[in-house]
Amino acid sequence: MGLLILYGAIIVLLVGLGAKYYLDATNHDKQLTNKEFYYLTGGMMVVFVPLFVWGMSQLAIQSAITYHENLGGFETRANWDVTSCTRDGSCYHEYDCDPYKVVDQEAYTDKDGKHHDEESHTEYHHCPYTTEEWTFTVDSTVGPFTIAPHNLPTNPNEHRYRWGVYVPSNYDSGVPDFWLQVKARLDANQPGPVTARHSYDNYILASQTTSLKNHSNAIESYKKAGLLPAINGNIVPFYWLNRVYFVGANGSGDWGDASNRFDAAFGSQLQGDLHVVIVNANTVTNPDEYALALLSYWQSDAFGRDALSKNGLLLVLGTKDNKTISWARASTGMPIGNESLMLDLQNELKGKPLDADALFGNPKATLHGNGVNITIGDGILQSILWGPHKFQREHMGGKDSSGKSQGFAYLLREIQPTTTEYVLILLGILLASCAAWGFAIYHPVARAALSRVTYRG
Repeated sequence: MGLLILYGAIIVLLVGLGAKYYLDATNHDKQLTNKEFYYLTGGMMVVFVPLFVWGMSQLAIQSAITYHENLGGFETRANWDVTSCTRDGSCYHEYDCDPYKVVDQEAYTDKDGKHHDEESHTEYHHCPYTTEEWTFTVDSTVGPFTIAPHNLPTNPNEHRYRWGVYVPSNYDSGVPDFWLQVKARLDANQPGPVTARHSYDNYILASQTTSLKNHSNAIESYKKAGLLPAINGNIVPFYWLNRVYFVGANGSGDWGDASNRFDAAFGSQLQGDLHVVIVNANTVTNPDEYALALLSYWQSDAFGRDALSKNGLLLVLGTKDNKTISWARASTGMPIGNESLMLDLQNELKGKPLDADALFGNPKATLHGNGVNITIGDGILQSILWGPHKFQREHMGGKDSSGKSQGFAYLLREIQPTTTEYVLILLGILLASCAAWGFAIYHPVARAALSRVTYRG
């Protein structure tokens, strides 16, 4: 940062010298005395440049360490909010109505006796198409979701704000089917699973130098063979996320529904995010190499801010017959912690049935106040992840599952803006310097203040 401040100071000095040379060479009426020049240059070099460099560097670093993670939870409430519509009110679907005149200049006669007519223009009020609009949202244990904002009522022409103005047919109206399904689940006290994307800080993935990142030389060969699926962060619709990936294999059961329900309980109670990759063990014959290649790929720059997060648990299952697990390998999004749990998954899953219900069990939630009570179910994964070596979400602040400090905060000190960001910071200093010098030279208030400073000096 020190070198960047030096370059910034040089830019300020060069801009100032250029400005003074121009004023002197053109005999401009806005001259700068040598003392004024020294005050301006010194102030910008000592105060403005360090503050600007520090502020922009902090923004660049914050951007670099910000990644995305999945948080699992359950639905808690289905909301139907009705907004009453009025002219110039808060409704969304409106049209121009009731024109009125706005006077820009009253009529007047100037000092020469010439009459000038009134100057005006026409503006309009905003009228809603319907007497009300409906907004549908769903609350959950991980935050609210908007299902449909500003829907018009069912049969909107029966709810016209002005009877002679028909409602366009291209606006959404009525109660969304998705919201009705949520409402039915909640009325039956069977809240469904949800997934929300949140931002968090990851010093390890952002670091340009750390050896804590995973590396594999086998990534390209597995990619060429089509054996490395991309990590999925595409939540559809509203809060459903597919976290099961089949690579030349398949298994019985509804994997999407079972895994989302499992991750809702896993996220709610243990703050974890489980992704399961099921691969043909007849094709992938080196489980350790493949699992490391997949983990390294998912945490590479290829996925940017959507790389496997620190609460992520990657479980790779190999199968030869699509019925039985031949081998298992597991890893987390952090380089430390949960080592015993990873061995448990590797050892205990071998030979188990490759069936969604058997693996994920059937976690359930029931409404309780503003939250839920969760029953984790009796699946194979529940017995392991909630077992003796229960999954622990590791913290970037640097403590492992035993509470021992790991000191990841030191990585934050190593993270620096990129070359492109350095160039943009210097460009910002150049533009700000030009603006500051121009303001100081031409603006009366700045000139007066500068004169007072130089006089006192």
